[in-house]
Amino acid sequence: MFAKVYDLLMSDVDYEQIYDFLKPYLKPYDFICDAGCGSGYLLLELIQRKHHAVGIDLSSEMLAIAREKLKSHGVSAMLYEHDLRKPMAAEFDCILAMFDVINYFKGAKQVLKNLYHALDDQGILIFDLYKRDEMLAYHHYQEKEIDPIAYTWTIDVNLPVVKHQVEVNHHIDIIKQYVYPLEYYLDILNDLGFKTKILNGPDIRKHYIVAQK
Repeated sequence: MFAKVYDLLMSDVDYEQIYDFLKPYLKPYDFICDAGCGSGYLLLELIQRKHHAVGIDLSSEMLAIAREKLKSHGVSAMLYEHDLRKPMAAEFDCILAMFDVINYFKGAKQVLKNLYHALDDQGILIFDLYKRDEMLAYHHYQEKEIDPIAYTWTIDVNLPVVKHQVEVNHHIDIIKQYVYPLEYYLDILNDLGFKTKILNGPDIRKHYIVAQK
């Protein structure tokens, strides 16, 4: 059920703006991985822009929605169910882990290590992270909607843990994210051998990291 709510919540994101932010780092013939592709909005944008891209996600429900989304737009892409905490079998020119994918992991070292080894030489990893100060403002946040689907979404913040509770039709999903200081992630990237840049991006609540192997 959460996958359907997530898809609705992500429907109003300006993906053209996100793509324009990413475009300077995407070469025409890059093999791109949308890591943690969710319900496929960014992947669709990439495919429609004629990029060679695949999507991976841990959730089979998310991938099913992504597959239908691509199909409904007359395009297709390879989709794989995979846990980013485990090594990846392919190598990519660029890996994107957008929309706070890395924040879903309690400890990012193994995930970032796997992404490093899944990049070709000179490959680029781009991801975003929530700013800790920004997340504090969401403590006890609540959102209720009835159209097109009735749900209640609440957030409790006790850093580093950010707990999301989503209730739909009396079914409750609990999703946890982990927001550590920026230096925690930068230290891991530097230890792996990445060269990193921190950028401002479309969402002011987030850090945007460009890491080159």
